[in-house]
Amino acid sequence: MTRFLSFFLAAMAMALASCDAARGAEPAVVNHVVLISIDGLAASYLSDPKAELPTLRKLAKVGASASGMITTFPSVTWPSHTSLITGATAAKHGVIGNAVWNREKNRTITYIGDPELTKNEAVKTPTLYDAAHDAGLSTASVIWPAANGAKSLDFVIPDSNKPELHARYTTPGFADELAKAGIDIGPLGKWGWAKENSVPRDIVYTKVANYLLEKHKTQLLLVHLITPDGVEHAFGPHTREAYQAVKESDAHVAEIWATLQKPPFAGRSTLFVVSDHGFAPYTKNIRPNFVLKQMGLIATGEDGKVSERKAWCVAEGGAAFIYLLDGQARGERLAAIRKELGAIEGVTGLIEPADFAKWGLPKPQDNQESPDLVLLTKPGYSFADNVDGAAVVDAGGNKGTHGHDPNPAFMHATFVAAGAGIKPGVKLESIRNIDVAPTIAKLLGLELPQAEGRVLKEILEAK
Repeated sequence: MTRFLSFFLAAMAMALASCDAARGAEPAVVNHVVLISIDGLAASYLSDPKAELPTLRKLAKVGASASGMITTFPSVTWPSHTSLITGATAAKHGVIGNAVWNREKNRTITYIGDPELTKNEAVKTPTLYDAAHDAGLSTASVIWPAANGAKSLDFVIPDSNKPELHARYTTPGFADELAKAGIDIGPLGKWGWAKENSVPRDIVYTKVANYLLEKHKTQLLLVHLITPDGVEHAFGPHTREAYQAVKESDAHVAEIWATLQKPPFAGRSTLFVVSDHGFAPYTKNIRPNFVLKQMGLIATGEDGKVSERKAWCVAEGGAAFIYLLDGQARGERLAAIRKELGAIEGVTGLIEPADFAKWGLPKPQDNQESPDLVLLTKPGYSFADNVDGAAVVDAGGNKGTHGHDPNPAFMHATFVAAGAGIKPGVKLESIRNIDVAPTIAKLLGLELPQAEGRVLKEILEAK
């Protein structure tokens, strides 16, 4: 009996090992994950010798990285961050632009800065932090877009430039708690998004992140650092000013990584550093609304304000959303708009609803905020909403923008992961930003069934 039992147990062990090999080893489950997004940090900086990024390059060596991460279209902050945290495209999660035209409300809806919509109103699919909260994990967000009012976040500081929104959506009592610890978040609302305050803002955000780890042992922490984006908008990417900004962001990552190397986080925590989009330089603005006005589809009063819209453009930087608003002679009118707008200097492509799915956008009949036509441009140009002046105007110097087709390398975002559960030295080719949330979910032992992205199994260590 003893020999038979030994044989039986050995056979069972071999069978189980065979099953494990067939389905692939399960990744290690970790206790803490920090997701840092550095706004505007193009993947190209990691290989740029002029960029001082010692921390990110070290993390890429001891962990995993990608040559580039293809982001959401249009490649702007609010849709991209929502894809990062849901694992879904804009067509599914519903945040399709930094600003849009809502046909039902007949006005612009602004997403950037979350001035009017809460998380539940803006985001149509479950988030990673929803799943973490449901599983009993502690969660926190330091200015993560589209998170206002989220009941599944234990601590929130809103990504807003208005004092009243900071007062409304910062977790009650959190400002006082931080003040007692010597961290003053009171100026955040007053500072707004002024470029001269971006550096002190990121210093505060980093201090808050480390406090949440050290004091509250937060298990899923989302952090948004913003300085590179504002600097690149003002001066363009890969400029002297931009190199200084990314250097400072790298130093903030180093501070958080240092915290994760201490007990109780050492060996039990994972850090993901990503970005929302790349950047492109431009010197000219394209104004589709000027052309629509010339076509008689926009009217202005004596004060210059718009008094009538039969069509309208909402600019997204390197892309533009075109809306038909009066419903008359739709096919003929759309054909005329395509012809006129497609002929503007700098317009490189037109996307129609039949092709929206390829770009991760919903069709107009499925979403009140989806456009009837999308315009594309290339580096050197950026779209603007203005109705006056000319179709193409000088932008006033070398500047930077995003929102373009996310596939070219200049618009690729950054992806680096290191720590518990991550294989060292793995270098991936292009991945998608919708792969981030499913991968973190796998590490934390969570389910994210609505995600469209994949788990990056090739970077995960087995248990």
